[in-house]
Amino acid sequence: MGLSKSPPDGPKLPSVSVSPSAEIVEGSSVNLTCSSDANPAANYTWYKENEDSPKASGQIFTITDFRAEHSGNYYCEAQNRRGRQNSTLHLIVVAGSSTMIMNIIRLTVVVLMLIPLLLLSLWARKKKTLSSTTGPHEPEEIELDSRPAYENISDTAADRRPRGAGRPGVKSSQMQ
Repeated sequence: MGLSKSPPDGPKLPSVSVSPSAEIVEGSSVNLTCSSDANPAANYTWYKENEDSPKASGQIFTITDFRAEHSGNYYCEAQNRRGRQNSTLHLIVVAGSSTMIMNIIRLTVVVLMLIPLLLLSLWARKKKTLSSTTGPHEPEEIELDSRPAYENISDTAADRRPRGAGRPGVKSSQMQ
């Protein structure tokens, strides 16, 4: 009893799968797998939609450090000398919580670095404005007058008045 060979046949519609099958988190690694029944065995080539050059060859295509730009439609082409078939797989990246936390931290650091720069800029502007409006401060010489601003009028008035005049208790009849 001999083994019968199946007749040569082109690839059947390939089956494509993604691992892990859960949501694809940004920064993770993704394996795309393609398989098809074909006789002789099919060769596999991976393409990304709207790109001409192949992304990989072989049944498994691994994307490490998956990013938003990796999102899109990928298709696997199974080919042998009898024909070719392809199947499409749609991949979408989901932002990971660690990525969002890192982005928040980055934004916070940038804002905290900008605040002192803004304050320094405002302080320099204020200092420049004040110095340009008041001008340079040079010491002024002030000449002081050594003469008194008033005279002791009580001494001079006493010289002009008769003795006893205007003094309490002295009658004008007592004056000479």
